[in-house]
Amino acid sequence: MIDPSAIIGAGAFLGVSGGLLWGGAVCGVALEALRPERRTLGWALARGGPSDPAHWGIPAREWSHEHSGSSCPVFDLGDEDPGAPTAIVVHGFARSRYDALARLGPILPHARRFILPDLPGHGDASGRGTRLGTDEDGFLESLITTATTGPVLLVGHSLGATIALQAASRESLASRVRGVLALAPYERLRTPLGARLELRGMPKSPLLGPTIGLLRAFGVRERSTREAAARAACPVAVLAGELDLVTPLEEARAIAEAASTSRFAAIAYAQHDDFHTVGRAEMESALAWIESCG
Repeated sequence: MIDPSAIIGAGAFLGVSGGLLWGGAVCGVALEALRPERRTLGWALARGGPSDPAHWGIPAREWSHEHSGSSCPVFDLGDEDPGAPTAIVVHGFARSRYDALARLGPILPHARRFILPDLPGHGDASGRGTRLGTDEDGFLESLITTATTGPVLLVGHSLGATIALQAASRESLASRVRGVLALAPYERLRTPLGARLELRGMPKSPLLGPTIGLLRAFGVRERSTREAAARAACPVAVLAGELDLVTPLEEARAIAEAASTSRFAAIAYAQHDDFHTVGRAEMESALAWIESCG
């Protein structure tokens, strides 16, 4: 005869074990989001990408921008005049200024100065960690007002694209930002978090909500990129890859449609981070369109 207490004990053991596994998974996903991998010089060398800001054959300098408890290295290329037309290129999650450096080719004809920062909590930045887009537009505003006095073009990829659009929507920068090129932007933080869970074969439904809740306890807040695009007074060009497993085409298209002056292009065969190669022609066309709106 089966002992009922044994069944109850086994059930309790399985329940506690399952709860521990679930809690560990939630904590692990949140920790990875708050402490992304630092992909810097060694990563660039391993990928065969540019590892020196002098790679593009124009004058280059390096310095750090201090903001709200963070010290973020910056590549500064081209004209030293703070009033020169400037492109600020913002990398995505778990990337760095080295990734932005690799994307610079199509952007070079469209500005005289190029500023490529490490976002807080990324690359070689020290001090406070990432807030995953909660307040990094304040970092970008500080960088723009401290280092430049002329017109600014914002180019961002993924997380960097959402930050660029949030910055462009700030009233204090409305007269300075002449356009935004957003590569693979997403609507809210849950989009890339959910995509990463699915790509790893982890269950999205039971993990995503609690992970967002845990991140909230660490000061992370979800924000709408579509609403930011709607507030932006400048032209907004959005590019998305048809094979992107992180940013859905419909989200990128909706972000573009929300802006008052916008352009959207879906790039065949492009994934999440190859716009400067597979989508180079589309990047060049989008940048030319932004200039034509000026």
